[in-house]
Amino acid sequence: MTRDGGAGAPGPAARGVADSEMVDLDRAADIPLGYTRTRKRMARPMPSHSSLGSGREPPPVAGQARRKMSSSWLPMQHREDVLNNERKSSGPLGAERAVGARSARALSEVQGPTATRAPHEREGSLSRMRSPVMDKPYPSGRAMSSSSRVLWSSHADAPSDTYTHDRIALWREQSAREVHSNEPRRPMVSYKDAAPRTDTGAESPLRLMLRYLAHEELNCSMYLLGWLMAVLLRCAVALGSWSGRRTPPMYGDFEAQRHWMELALHLPVRRWYRYDLLYWGLDYPPLTAWVSYACARLATLFPVLQPALALRSSRGSETPEMVLFMRLSVLILDVLVYMPAVAWFVLRRLEARSTRVRHMALWTVWCQPALILVDHGHFQYNAVMLGLAALSFTLLLTKQPNVHTAADAPADLQRLLLDTLSRHVSLQYVAAAVFFSLSLCFKQMSLYYAPAIFAIMLGRCVGLARTDMVRGAALFAGLACATTAVFALLWLPWLGQVSELGQVLHRIFPLARGLFEDKVANVWCALSVLPVGARWKLPNLLGVATLAKLSLATVLLAILPCCILLFVASVETVRRESIADDAHADQVVANLRRRAGSVVSGTTRRTAGGAPSLHESSRGSDRRSLRSGSALAGSTSSRLPESARHTRRTSATVPPAAELLPYTLASTSLAFYLWGFQTHEKSVLLPLLPLTLLLTVQGDRTGAGAAAADWEWGVFANNVGVFSLWPLLQRDGQFLAWGVLLVLWNYLIGYRPWETLRAVRAPAGASVRAAMQAAMLSLLALQATVPLVPALWAPVLRRYPDLFPVLTVLLCMPALFLVWLWTLSKHMQIALASGLLSVRQKHK
Repeated sequence: MTRDGGAGAPGPAARGVADSEMVDLDRAADIPLGYTRTRKRMARPMPSHSSLGSGREPPPVAGQARRKMSSSWLPMQHREDVLNNERKSSGPLGAERAVGARSARALSEVQGPTATRAPHEREGSLSRMRSPVMDKPYPSGRAMSSSSRVLWSSHADAPSDTYTHDRIALWREQSAREVHSNEPRRPMVSYKDAAPRTDTGAESPLRLMLRYLAHEELNCSMYLLGWLMAVLLRCAVALGSWSGRRTPPMYGDFEAQRHWMELALHLPVRRWYRYDLLYWGLDYPPLTAWVSYACARLATLFPVLQPALALRSSRGSETPEMVLFMRLSVLILDVLVYMPAVAWFVLRRLEARSTRVRHMALWTVWCQPALILVDHGHFQYNAVMLGLAALSFTLLLTKQPNVHTAADAPADLQRLLLDTLSRHVSLQYVAAAVFFSLSLCFKQMSLYYAPAIFAIMLGRCVGLARTDMVRGAALFAGLACATTAVFALLWLPWLGQVSELGQVLHRIFPLARGLFEDKVANVWCALSVLPVGARWKLPNLLGVATLAKLSLATVLLAILPCCILLFVASVETVRRESIADDAHADQVVANLRRRAGSVVSGTTRRTAGGAPSLHESSRGSDRRSLRSGSALAGSTSSRLPESARHTRRTSATVPPAAELLPYTLASTSLAFYLWGFQTHEKSVLLPLLPLTLLLTVQGDRTGAGAAAADWEWGVFANNVGVFSLWPLLQRDGQFLAWGVLLVLWNYLIGYRPWETLRAVRAPAGASVRAAMQAAMLSLLALQATVPLVPALWAPVLRRYPDLFPVLTVLLCMPALFLVWLWTLSKHMQIALASGLLSVRQKHK
């Protein structure tokens, strides 16, 4: 039996060498992605031969195709030896020519006579495939076939352009041959031989899911599918138990919310904060009371719910109809307030990124487990407070105005455009003040964000006043009037008498309750659970008033550095808004880099028109959208003369204030949680909100890897925060939902903390984060042994009934403290990169 398929077919040796080239090509097709697991890349068969040329030949018979393929699948080591020997014997030039000849013969076998071309024609076609602008020695992934998606690494000993394209031609030839032979493709490289991958986010299940949706042309449905998935998770958690279920006499938070609906419905407004204070007296600001009143009014429309809201006789009511109504009220408010607010923030912050990155970030934020477990499991309405705060953050996340007018445009027109855009930004600040005031009036815990909001708003007022005193005073007056109007409208029934107002403030800030409530993972609780004598416990060592003052002083010291930097960044942002022309912008960039040194981050994007502009520099993005600028970033009115129209796209530059804002919000809220007075374990949701809004995708290389570090720390903080809620949710019967949702969220986003340690250069803090999470898992495993060996644990738990909650506090507090230190380091990095510290020194 002959092994040749025909007179024109290459011999076994030639086919073996060609197949060895295919092995090299398939190895190069494995994108290096670092410490993540490697997937075998199964190449898809080519649906058509349009990329192989116009000439075709009839498919060979099945037996002939099998004879051809049997000789091609030689052992891998033998194919590599054949290729190495041929390269050694002929040298680099000879190897290149040999590969070119083999590829020509292989193409002629499939495509027919039209595939054979002269060497100079073939070289010309290969040279035309190179990029005319970048002139890279290797082709990009987009220039190649969509089925290969090969990214080439730039090693010093990489083959030439001709050699690379020859290998691509061989790969396409083999794909076409398998299509003709109707045989399934065999894997060219085994799992063990595949190169390690470095882009850890490329293989997360969430990325694979979105890639599949994009392949099926369902991009328009990604937002809807993400929304449905988030709602489904909330409904699944809501099917479980809740706080205080069937535990009289006080029940729990579910009964507290129902009781507030009851009293708001039946009592006059001035008695809301004085009615039955020993049984879940109202202790949240007035907007919570108004929302409870609205929910109670809606419930009266259903006769079956009226007995569950009767005054005094309905205490402890847990009828299925009332439970369903209250669960739906939380879900509807979450869908109407929180989910759109965080979606707007994510899409506005990542508007210059690719569509897939925005989708992944949005799905990650929507499915955050902490808020779902507390609101839809434990039962509260924190989504309203966090959603209103997120709306405020979004309005403060402005872009740098960018005005590029024609050369003959007058300077007065440029100044007019900049002033108009700057006034639009100031109007957004006023709207942000309104939403943040609403958040404060819903729950007083929004004060965790107040120092950062105050710093950025005051900085803008001062920055405007330095150039125009009238504009600075006008913005300050607008912010003050907006805040006062919101508070006056919601607090109006209690403003008539000082005693009534004092009663509301006394209920909102209960200093008499003590330093902290329950086992919360902050510094004061960790110090209180240390094994020391009762004499040295903080409540006994210092009085309540002294502890309150100590807590206030500690919080102020912790938030002062980051708030000062945000204030300086806001002042500097206003100064940069006044830059009208490119010459001035270039001078500013030069001065900043000279003062800040090589630490300045961000790559300046040059345009075809000339020198780089300050407004066009950014910290990097994987893809720049044509619509990257915000709505206020310099849109040109059609009524302007043609000479004044913009000649370049709008700016994608994030000003220093907007870049620092999320980190400052995380730092201040963590400081309040760690050192604040009267902190509850559910307060961990406040620092988790800005940390979650910073998440994009795993392995994100934007900003020289800064986004990847933010992702690692943000997911770590979420895991620690959810773990700190474990004792609370375990008492509520939410342990199963807690474990499943936490594992599912980490699996979907692709978080594998221990695999980072296998990387050649592990990220900063990776070992500490992995060790802390391993300790948390060990604590869970230890507690799981309690029902297995009750005789061993019974005497220990009788003496230390709060053993596991105390261990949880001692584990989570240092982890959150470490996250707070990371936020401070991010402030220093951004300040140095933006030139804020040098600007501050210059102003001094």
